[in-house]
Amino acid sequence: MRRWLRAAIPFAALTTLITGTLIVHAIEQPDDDDPAYLTPQQTDGISGGTLAARLRERGITVDRVTSTGQALDTIGDDPTTVFVATPDLADLPRLRGLPAGSHLVAVDPSASALLRSGWPAEVDRTHWSTTVTDPGCGDEIATGAGPAAVRKTEYAVTRGALCYHGALATFPVDGHTVTVVGSPDPFRDDRITEHGNAALAVGLLSRHDRVIWIDVHDRDRPSPTPTAAYSPTPAPRTPTPAATDSYQPWQTGPAEPGDRSGPPGGGNGDGEGDGGPGDGDQQSGGLPDDPLVRNLPPALVTTLILLALILLALAVAAARRLGTPVAEPLPSKVPANETMLGHARLYQRARARGPSLQILRAHARRRLTTHLALPPHADSEQIATHAGLPVRYVRDILDGDTPTSNADLVEAAVLLQRLVRDVTTPPPAEGEQS
Repeated sequence: MRRWLRAAIPFAALTTLITGTLIVHAIEQPDDDDPAYLTPQQTDGISGGTLAARLRERGITVDRVTSTGQALDTIGDDPTTVFVATPDLADLPRLRGLPAGSHLVAVDPSASALLRSGWPAEVDRTHWSTTVTDPGCGDEIATGAGPAAVRKTEYAVTRGALCYHGALATFPVDGHTVTVVGSPDPFRDDRITEHGNAALAVGLLSRHDRVIWIDVHDRDRPSPTPTAAYSPTPAPRTPTPAATDSYQPWQTGPAEPGDRSGPPGGGNGDGEGDGGPGDGDQQSGGLPDDPLVRNLPPALVTTLILLALILLALAVAAARRLGTPVAEPLPSKVPANETMLGHARLYQRARARGPSLQILRAHARRRLTTHLALPPHADSEQIATHAGLPVRYVRDILDGDTPTSNADLVEAAVLLQRLVRDVTTPPPAEGEQS
Protein backbone atom coordinates (compact mmCIF):
# COMPACT_ATOMS: atom_id res chain seq x y z
CA MET A 1 0.00 0.00 0.00
CA ARG A 2 2.78 2.43 0.87
CA ARG A 3 4.63 1.69 -2.34
CA TRP A 4 1.49 2.49 -4.33
CA LEU A 5 1.06 5.77 -2.46
CA ARG A 6 4.67 6.77 -3.11
CA ALA A 7 4.05 6.37 -6.84
CA ALA A 8 0.56 7.88 -6.90
CA ILE A 9 1.05 10.99 -4.75
CA PRO A 10 3.62 12.73 -7.03
CA PHE A 11 1.57 11.89 -10.11
CA ALA A 12 -1.63 13.19 -8.50
CA ALA A 13 0.12 16.38 -7.35
CA LEU A 14 1.47 17.10 -10.84
CA THR A 15 -1.89 16.32 -12.43
CA THR A 16 -3.64 18.69 -10.01
CA LEU A 17 -1.10 21.43 -10.70
CA ILE A 18 -1.44 21.09 -14.47
CA THR A 19 -5.24 20.93 -14.32
CA GLY A 20 -5.40 23.99 -12.09
CA THR A 21 -3.10 25.89 -14.42
CA LEU A 22 -5.27 25.06 -17.43
CA ILE A 23 -8.44 26.09 -15.61
CA VAL A 24 -6.98 29.42 -14.48
CA HIS A 25 -5.63 30.07 -17.96
CA ALA A 26 -9.02 29.33 -19.54
CA ILE A 27 -10.79 31.63 -17.06
CA GLU A 28 -8.42 34.50 -17.77
CA GLN A 29 -8.93 34.32 -21.54
CA PRO A 30 -11.58 36.79 -22.78
CA ASP A 31 -14.58 35.39 -24.67
CA ASP A 32 -15.86 36.83 -27.93
CA ASP A 33 -19.46 36.56 -26.75
CA ASP A 34 -18.77 38.69 -23.67
CA PRO A 35 -20.60 42.02 -24.27
CA ALA A 36 -17.68 43.87 -22.67
CA TYR A 37 -15.08 42.37 -25.03
CA LEU A 38 -13.47 45.16 -27.11
CA THR A 39 -16.60 47.28 -27.07
CA PRO A 40 -16.12 51.05 -27.50
CA GLN A 41 -18.95 51.75 -25.06
CA GLN A 42 -17.01 50.73 -21.93
CA THR A 43 -13.63 51.65 -20.50
CA ASP A 44 -12.70 48.78 -18.24
CA GLY A 45 -10.72 45.54 -18.41
CA ILE A 46 -11.17 43.80 -21.75
CA SER A 47 -13.16 46.63 -23.32
CA GLY A 48 -11.94 49.06 -25.98
CA GLY A 49 -13.21 52.42 -24.73
CA THR A 50 -9.71 53.81 -24.22
CA LEU A 51 -8.80 53.10 -27.84
CA ALA A 52 -12.02 54.74 -29.09
CA ALA A 53 -11.32 57.82 -26.95
CA ARG A 54 -7.79 58.16 -28.34
CA LEU A 55 -9.10 57.91 -31.88
CA ARG A 56 -11.65 60.65 -31.23
CA GLU A 57 -8.90 62.84 -29.77
CA ARG A 58 -7.24 62.65 -33.19
CA GLY A 59 -10.39 63.84 -34.87
CA ILE A 60 -11.41 60.41 -36.12
CA THR A 61 -15.09 59.54 -36.13
CA VAL A 62 -15.89 56.20 -34.46
CA ASP A 63 -19.22 54.67 -35.51
CA ARG A 64 -20.28 51.57 -33.60
CA VAL A 65 -22.43 48.99 -35.40
CA THR A 66 -23.77 45.68 -34.11
CA SER A 67 -23.90 43.61 -37.30
CA THR A 68 -22.03 43.16 -40.55
CA GLY A 69 -25.03 44.24 -42.61
CA GLN A 70 -25.34 47.45 -40.61
CA ALA A 71 -21.67 48.13 -41.23
CA LEU A 72 -22.10 47.82 -44.99
CA ASP A 73 -25.11 50.14 -44.89
CA THR A 74 -23.12 52.70 -42.90
CA ILE A 75 -19.87 52.71 -44.87
CA GLY A 76 -21.01 54.42 -48.07
CA ASP A 77 -18.69 54.91 -51.05
CA ASP A 78 -15.72 56.63 -49.42
CA PRO A 79 -12.65 54.70 -48.19
CA THR A 80 -12.90 54.00 -44.50
CA THR A 81 -11.40 51.83 -41.75
CA VAL A 82 -13.41 48.83 -40.58
CA PHE A 83 -12.47 47.37 -37.20
CA VAL A 84 -13.70 43.79 -36.65
CA ALA A 85 -13.19 43.05 -32.96
CA THR A 86 -14.75 39.56 -33.15
CA PRO A 87 -14.04 38.10 -36.62
CA ASP A 88 -15.18 34.63 -35.55
CA LEU A 89 -18.71 35.99 -35.01
CA ALA A 90 -18.90 38.45 -37.90
CA ASP A 91 -19.90 37.61 -41.47
CA LEU A 92 -16.47 38.16 -43.04
CA PRO A 93 -17.35 37.18 -46.66
CA ARG A 94 -19.73 40.16 -46.91
CA LEU A 95 -16.89 42.54 -46.05
CA ARG A 96 -15.11 41.78 -49.30
CA GLY A 97 -17.29 44.44 -50.94
CA LEU A 98 -15.66 47.39 -49.14
CA PRO A 99 -14.95 50.59 -51.12
CA ALA A 100 -11.58 50.71 -52.86
CA GLY A 101 -8.81 51.99 -50.63
CA SER A 102 -10.53 50.95 -47.39
CA HIS A 103 -8.66 49.24 -44.59
CA LEU A 104 -10.04 46.33 -42.55
CA VAL A 105 -8.45 45.32 -39.22
CA ALA A 106 -9.43 41.92 -37.73
CA VAL A 107 -8.43 40.91 -34.20
CA ASP A 108 -7.09 37.37 -33.75
CA PRO A 109 -9.19 35.53 -36.37
CA SER A 110 -9.17 31.75 -36.01
CA ALA A 111 -8.34 29.25 -38.73
CA SER A 112 -12.03 28.64 -39.43
CA ALA A 113 -12.72 32.37 -39.69
CA LEU A 114 -9.90 32.81 -42.21
CA LEU A 115 -11.11 29.85 -44.22
CA ARG A 116 -14.62 31.30 -44.29
CA SER A 117 -13.40 34.76 -45.30
CA GLY A 118 -11.51 33.62 -48.39
CA TRP A 119 -8.52 35.81 -47.52
CA PRO A 120 -5.06 34.65 -48.67
CA ALA A 121 -4.01 33.89 -45.09
CA GLU A 122 -4.02 30.95 -42.70
CA VAL A 123 -3.03 30.28 -39.09
CA ASP A 124 0.57 29.15 -38.94
CA ARG A 125 0.90 28.46 -35.20
CA THR A 126 -0.52 29.56 -31.86
CA HIS A 127 1.16 30.15 -28.51
CA TRP A 128 0.12 29.54 -24.92
CA SER A 129 -0.03 33.26 -24.13
CA THR A 130 0.69 36.60 -25.74
CA THR A 131 4.33 37.66 -25.83
CA VAL A 132 6.05 40.92 -26.69
CA THR A 133 8.21 40.96 -29.81
CA ASP A 134 9.90 43.42 -32.17
CA PRO A 135 8.28 44.35 -35.49
CA GLY A 136 11.02 42.83 -37.67
CA CYS A 137 9.67 44.56 -40.81
CA GLY A 138 9.66 47.89 -42.58
CA ASP A 139 6.04 48.91 -41.98
CA GLU A 140 6.04 52.51 -40.74
CA ILE A 141 3.26 51.94 -38.21
CA ALA A 142 4.88 48.81 -36.77
CA THR A 143 8.38 50.33 -36.60
CA GLY A 144 6.95 53.49 -35.05
CA ALA A 145 5.17 51.49 -32.37
CA GLY A 146 8.17 49.28 -31.63
CA PRO A 147 7.81 46.15 -29.48
CA ALA A 148 4.17 45.24 -28.86
CA ALA A 149 2.21 42.39 -27.28
CA VAL A 150 0.74 40.81 -30.40
CA ARG A 151 2.45 37.44 -30.70
CA LYS A 152 -0.14 34.85 -29.73
CA THR A 153 -1.38 33.67 -33.13
CA GLU A 154 1.00 33.68 -36.09
CA TYR A 155 -0.19 33.75 -39.68
CA ALA A 156 1.15 32.77 -43.08
CA VAL A 157 0.06 34.59 -46.25
CA THR A 158 0.39 33.87 -49.95
CA ARG A 159 0.81 37.57 -50.68
CA GLY A 160 1.36 40.67 -48.64
CA ALA A 161 3.70 41.30 -45.72
CA LEU A 162 4.29 39.99 -42.21
CA CYS A 163 5.45 41.77 -39.06
CA TYR A 164 6.04 40.70 -35.47
CA HIS A 165 7.15 37.21 -36.56
CA GLY A 166 3.89 36.66 -38.43
CA ALA A 167 1.57 37.97 -35.69
CA LEU A 168 0.58 40.94 -37.87
CA ALA A 169 -0.19 40.25 -41.52
CA THR A 170 -1.20 42.83 -44.15
CA PHE A 171 -2.41 41.86 -47.62
CA PRO A 172 -4.60 43.27 -50.42
CA VAL A 173 -8.09 41.90 -51.08
CA ASP A 174 -10.31 43.17 -53.91
CA GLY A 175 -8.97 46.72 -53.94
CA HIS A 176 -8.79 47.24 -50.18
CA THR A 177 -6.29 46.25 -47.50
CA VAL A 178 -6.75 43.71 -44.70
CA THR A 179 -4.64 43.53 -41.54
CA VAL A 180 -4.98 40.64 -39.10
CA VAL A 181 -3.53 41.02 -35.61
CA GLY A 182 -2.65 37.91 -33.62
CA SER A 183 -3.73 39.14 -30.17
CA PRO A 184 -6.37 41.48 -28.71
CA ASP A 185 -3.95 42.92 -26.14
CA PRO A 186 -3.05 46.15 -28.04
CA PHE A 187 -6.77 47.07 -28.20
CA ARG A 188 -7.79 46.21 -24.62
CA ASP A 189 -8.18 48.86 -21.94
CA ASP A 190 -6.07 46.93 -19.44
CA ARG A 191 -3.22 46.33 -21.93
CA ILE A 192 -3.20 49.33 -24.24
CA THR A 193 -0.76 51.33 -22.10
CA GLU A 194 1.88 48.56 -22.10
CA HIS A 195 4.87 48.55 -24.44
CA GLY A 196 3.98 49.91 -27.91
CA ASN A 197 0.39 48.63 -27.85
CA ALA A 198 -1.28 52.05 -27.96
CA ALA A 199 0.84 53.34 -30.84
CA LEU A 200 0.20 50.19 -32.87
CA ALA A 201 -3.56 50.06 -32.23
CA VAL A 202 -4.10 53.78 -32.91
CA GLY A 203 -1.85 53.65 -35.97
CA LEU A 204 -3.72 50.74 -37.52
CA LEU A 205 -7.11 52.42 -37.07
CA SER A 206 -6.15 55.99 -37.98
CA ARG A 207 -5.41 55.60 -41.69
CA HIS A 208 -8.79 57.22 -42.49
CA ASP A 209 -10.83 59.87 -40.73
CA ARG A 210 -13.62 57.38 -39.96
CA VAL A 211 -13.71 54.01 -38.21
CA ILE A 212 -16.61 51.58 -38.47
CA TRP A 213 -16.38 49.56 -35.26
CA ILE A 214 -18.21 46.21 -35.69
CA ASP A 215 -19.18 45.28 -32.13
CA VAL A 216 -20.72 41.80 -32.58
CA HIS A 217 -21.03 39.36 -29.68
CA ASP A 218 -23.51 36.89 -31.15
CA ARG A 219 -23.07 34.81 -34.29
CA ASP A 220 -23.82 37.16 -37.17
CA ARG A 221 -26.18 35.75 -39.77
CA PRO A 222 -24.13 34.68 -42.83
CA SER A 223 -24.77 36.04 -46.28
CA PRO A 224 -27.68 34.15 -47.97
CA THR A 225 -26.09 33.45 -51.35
CA PRO A 226 -22.30 33.47 -51.36
CA THR A 227 -20.77 34.12 -54.75
CA ALA A 228 -17.57 33.01 -56.34
CA ALA A 229 -15.87 36.09 -54.92
CA TYR A 230 -16.46 34.66 -51.48
CA SER A 231 -14.84 31.30 -52.22
CA PRO A 232 -13.11 29.99 -49.07
CA THR A 233 -10.19 28.72 -51.13
CA PRO A 234 -7.22 31.12 -50.92
CA ALA A 235 -6.08 32.63 -54.17
CA PRO A 236 -3.23 30.72 -55.87
CA ARG A 237 0.25 32.09 -55.64
CA THR A 238 1.44 34.32 -58.46
CA PRO A 239 4.97 35.36 -59.34
CA THR A 240 6.25 38.55 -57.76
CA PRO A 241 5.54 41.49 -60.10
CA ALA A 242 8.18 43.72 -61.50
CA ALA A 243 9.76 46.45 -59.43
CA THR A 244 7.75 49.06 -61.33
CA ASP A 245 4.55 48.10 -59.47
CA SER A 246 3.89 50.77 -56.93
CA TYR A 247 1.06 49.43 -54.73
CA GLN A 248 1.92 49.15 -51.05
CA PRO A 249 -0.40 46.97 -48.91
CA TRP A 250 -0.64 49.62 -46.19
CA GLN A 251 -1.50 52.50 -48.54
CA THR A 252 -5.04 53.82 -48.69
CA GLY A 253 -5.28 53.99 -52.48
CA PRO A 254 -6.75 51.25 -54.67
CA ALA A 255 -4.61 48.38 -55.85
CA GLU A 256 -3.85 47.69 -59.46
CA PRO A 257 -4.52 44.13 -60.66
CA GLY A 258 -1.56 41.88 -60.07
CA ASP A 259 0.13 44.17 -57.57
CA ARG A 260 1.81 42.11 -54.82
CA SER A 261 4.61 44.32 -53.56
CA GLY A 262 5.28 44.49 -49.86
CA PRO A 263 6.50 47.21 -47.51
CA PRO A 264 10.08 48.41 -47.78
CA GLY A 265 12.27 46.03 -45.88
CA GLY A 266 9.21 43.95 -44.95
CA GLY A 267 8.98 41.38 -47.75
CA ASN A 268 9.05 40.68 -51.44
CA GLY A 269 5.33 40.23 -52.00
CA ASP A 270 5.26 36.54 -51.12
CA GLY A 271 5.42 37.24 -47.42
CA GLU A 272 9.07 36.22 -47.28
CA GLY A 273 10.12 39.27 -45.33
CA ASP A 274 11.79 39.95 -42.07
CA GLY A 275 8.60 39.30 -40.17
CA GLY A 276 8.37 35.56 -40.83
CA PRO A 277 7.58 32.89 -43.40
CA GLY A 278 5.26 33.81 -46.21
CA ASP A 279 4.96 30.64 -48.25
CA GLY A 280 1.46 29.30 -47.65
CA ASP A 281 2.59 25.77 -48.62
CA GLN A 282 5.37 25.69 -46.06
CA GLN A 283 4.53 23.82 -42.91
CA SER A 284 6.06 24.94 -39.67
CA GLY A 285 5.67 24.36 -35.99
CA GLY A 286 6.63 20.68 -36.11
CA LEU A 287 3.04 19.33 -36.31
CA PRO A 288 1.97 16.91 -39.06
CA ASP A 289 0.06 18.26 -42.04
CA ASP A 290 -3.24 17.08 -40.62
CA PRO A 291 -6.11 19.55 -40.03
CA LEU A 292 -7.19 17.74 -36.88
CA VAL A 293 -3.70 17.75 -35.36
CA ARG A 294 -2.88 21.30 -36.43
CA ASN A 295 -6.10 22.64 -34.86
CA LEU A 296 -5.56 21.01 -31.47
CA PRO A 297 -5.20 23.61 -28.70
CA PRO A 298 -1.53 24.09 -27.75
CA ALA A 299 -2.49 23.65 -24.09
CA LEU A 300 -3.86 20.18 -24.80
CA VAL A 301 -0.76 19.14 -26.73
CA THR A 302 1.50 20.48 -23.96
CA THR A 303 -0.53 18.66 -21.29
CA LEU A 304 -0.37 15.35 -23.13
CA ILE A 305 3.39 15.69 -23.57
CA LEU A 306 3.87 16.50 -19.87
CA LEU A 307 1.70 13.55 -18.80
CA ALA A 308 3.67 11.24 -21.09
CA LEU A 309 6.95 12.46 -19.58
CA ILE A 310 5.58 11.99 -16.06
CA LEU A 311 4.50 8.43 -16.81
CA LEU A 312 7.87 7.70 -18.38
CA ALA A 313 9.70 9.05 -15.33
CA LEU A 314 7.53 6.96 -12.98
CA ALA A 315 8.12 3.87 -15.11
CA VAL A 316 11.88 4.39 -15.04
CA ALA A 317 11.83 4.96 -11.28
CA ALA A 318 9.75 1.84 -10.61
CA ALA A 319 11.44 -0.42 -13.15
CA ARG A 320 13.72 -3.25 -12.13
CA ARG A 321 17.40 -2.62 -12.59
CA LEU A 322 18.98 -4.61 -15.38
CA GLY A 323 21.68 -7.18 -14.67
CA THR A 324 22.36 -9.66 -11.89
CA PRO A 325 22.80 -8.52 -8.29
CA VAL A 326 26.37 -7.54 -7.45
CA ALA A 327 27.81 -8.28 -4.01
CA GLU A 328 29.40 -5.23 -2.45
CA PRO A 329 31.25 -4.97 0.85
CA LEU A 330 29.37 -3.28 3.65
CA PRO A 331 30.62 0.24 4.41
CA SER A 332 30.98 -0.72 8.06
CA LYS A 333 31.01 -3.87 10.14
CA VAL A 334 27.56 -4.96 11.22
CA PRO A 335 26.92 -7.71 13.77
CA ALA A 336 25.59 -10.87 12.17
CA ASN A 337 22.47 -10.82 14.33
CA GLU A 338 21.53 -7.31 13.16
CA THR A 339 22.14 -8.25 9.53
CA MET A 340 19.94 -11.32 9.90
CA LEU A 341 17.16 -9.32 11.55
CA GLY A 342 17.37 -6.61 8.89
CA HIS A 343 17.08 -9.11 6.07
CA ALA A 344 14.26 -10.88 7.86
CA ARG A 345 12.27 -7.63 8.21
CA LEU A 346 12.77 -6.89 4.50
CA TYR A 347 11.45 -10.34 3.56
CA GLN A 348 8.60 -9.93 6.00
CA ARG A 349 7.60 -6.55 4.56
CA ALA A 350 7.67 -8.00 1.04
CA ARG A 351 5.70 -11.10 2.17
CA ALA A 352 8.40 -13.22 0.53
CA ARG A 353 7.62 -16.50 2.31
CA GLY A 354 8.82 -18.66 -0.57
CA PRO A 355 12.24 -17.00 -1.00
CA SER A 356 12.71 -16.96 2.79
CA LEU A 357 12.13 -20.71 3.03
CA GLN A 358 14.39 -21.37 0.05
CA ILE A 359 17.23 -19.57 1.84
CA LEU A 360 16.69 -21.69 4.96
CA ARG A 361 16.53 -24.91 2.92
CA ALA A 362 19.69 -24.03 1.02
CA HIS A 363 21.54 -23.40 4.26
CA ALA A 364 20.24 -26.66 5.78
CA ARG A 365 21.15 -28.64 2.66
CA ARG A 366 24.69 -27.18 2.75
CA ARG A 367 25.16 -28.22 6.38
CA LEU A 368 23.80 -31.69 5.75
CA THR A 369 25.95 -32.41 2.68
CA THR A 370 29.04 -31.11 4.48
CA HIS A 371 28.40 -33.24 7.55
CA LEU A 372 27.63 -36.37 5.47
CA ALA A 373 30.60 -35.79 3.09
CA LEU A 374 28.34 -35.57 0.07
CA PRO A 375 28.75 -33.37 -3.02
CA PRO A 376 27.00 -29.95 -2.81
CA HIS A 377 24.50 -30.92 -5.49
CA ALA A 378 23.35 -34.10 -3.70
CA ASP A 379 19.58 -34.58 -3.79
CA SER A 380 17.22 -35.34 -0.95
CA GLU A 381 17.29 -39.13 -1.60
CA GLN A 382 21.08 -39.30 -1.18
CA ILE A 383 20.92 -37.23 1.99
CA ALA A 384 18.21 -39.47 3.45
CA THR A 385 20.14 -42.67 2.55
CA HIS A 386 23.39 -41.51 4.19
CA ALA A 387 21.56 -40.11 7.21
CA GLY A 388 19.54 -43.28 7.69
CA LEU A 389 16.20 -41.46 7.52
CA PRO A 390 13.07 -42.12 5.44
CA VAL A 391 13.35 -40.58 1.97
CA ARG A 392 9.82 -39.22 2.03
CA TYR A 393 10.45 -37.52 5.36
CA VAL A 394 13.59 -35.75 4.13
CA ARG A 395 12.02 -34.88 0.77
CA ASP A 396 8.97 -33.27 2.39
CA ILE A 397 11.24 -31.09 4.50
CA LEU A 398 13.84 -30.10 1.84
CA ASP A 399 11.57 -30.07 -1.25
CA GLY A 400 8.13 -29.32 0.15
CA ASP A 401 5.52 -26.87 -1.10
CA THR A 402 5.81 -23.10 -0.74
CA PRO A 403 4.18 -21.87 2.48
CA THR A 404 1.01 -19.84 2.08
CA SER A 405 0.96 -18.27 5.53
CA ASN A 406 3.34 -17.22 8.26
CA ALA A 407 2.32 -20.23 10.35
CA ASP A 408 3.30 -22.60 7.51
CA LEU A 409 6.64 -20.82 7.18
CA VAL A 410 7.36 -21.17 10.92
CA GLU A 411 6.41 -24.85 10.86
CA ALA A 412 8.67 -25.53 7.87
CA ALA A 413 11.56 -23.70 9.55
CA VAL A 414 11.14 -25.74 12.75
CA LEU A 415 11.20 -29.00 10.76
CA LEU A 416 14.38 -27.90 8.97
CA GLN A 417 16.05 -27.04 12.25
CA ARG A 418 15.03 -30.41 13.75
CA LEU A 419 16.33 -32.32 10.68
CA VAL A 420 19.71 -30.61 10.81
CA ARG A 421 19.98 -31.17 14.54
CA ASP A 422 19.09 -34.89 14.25
CA VAL A 423 21.65 -35.47 11.50
CA THR A 424 24.55 -33.36 12.76
CA THR A 425 24.24 -34.14 16.49
CA PRO A 426 26.38 -37.18 17.37
CA PRO A 427 24.59 -40.06 19.13
CA PRO A 428 25.11 -40.27 22.90
CA ALA A 429 27.87 -42.57 24.15
CA GLU A 430 27.07 -45.86 25.88
CA GLY A 431 26.19 -45.41 29.49
CA GLU A 432 25.15 -41.73 28.93
CA GLN A 433 21.60 -40.77 29.43
CA SER A 434 19.97 -38.98 26.53
